[in-house]
Amino acid sequence: MNRRRRYDKGQWELDRERFRIADPAPPLPDAEAAPLGEFVDGVLRGMKLGAHVHMTNIADAWPNIVGPQIARHTRPAHLENRLLTVFVAHPAWLMELRGAPAQEILSRLQDQFGKQTVASLRWSIDPGQAPS
Repeated sequence: MNRRRRYDKGQWELDRERFRIADPAPPLPDAEAAPLGEFVDGVLRGMKLGAHVHMTNIADAWPNIVGPQIARHTRPAHLENRLLTVFVAHPAWLMELRGAPAQEILSRLQDQFGKQTVASLRWSIDPGQAPS
């Protein structure tokens, strides 16, 4: 019988008692059920763990890339689709960092992490800080 392939009688009785299962017979195997291993890669890709690793590396290197003065007023926020969002402490820093400084920072980021990791920058006011 198909039910006995998955469980022998003694094992089913132990599981039934341990997990308080009311069914007197073990469940039939589901022929259409996919193995859990088939879903793992997709779930991990959906979690974007690679982006988290890159963000940790960028945050660690940030003071060396931008220098101590800019690092005190900025922080890398998140990386999505190769777009790095950087939070700035004050609107004046938004204006200061656009143009040539942004290109230099992007160039340094790409030199260290590659163009496949960071393709562009976006500057934004830090929602965690009130302008001083």
